[in-house]
Amino acid sequence: MTARTLLLLFIFLTLTACGGSAAPSADGAVKNVEAYLQARVAGDVNSMVTLSCAAWEPQARLEHTSIQGREPKLEGLTCQSSSVEGSNAFVACQGKIITSYDGEQREIDLAERQFKLTQEGGEWRMCGYK
Repeated sequence: MTARTLLLLFIFLTLTACGGSAAPSADGAVKNVEAYLQARVAGDVNSMVTLSCAAWEPQARLEHTSIQGREPKLEGLTCQSSSVEGSNAFVACQGKIITSYDGEQREIDLAERQFKLTQEGGEWRMCGYK
């Protein structure tokens, strides 16, 4: 081989090895939603914000406040990836968040909407609903 061929081969191999990492798997999106919901019922606003995209952080704080002091429980949680569209993933969940306030029980059915996640910082982050 000529020196030029070796140089081109070296450059090709270097660029291939340094190529961008693969997009986060949809499994990561599912795990993020489950962790977000668990943090929500645990009252862990810091984790909710950490698991959220930058645009969703204020909403995560509101969601935390909306069930704070209502003895929330997560029941029957199962989630699966619904679709991936470019840099967005959608996750569908089954189960419910049950809250109790002043003797009255309320349920939030998680199947009523899909969770929208966006890739940020190389990870899936909660970023709204569909």
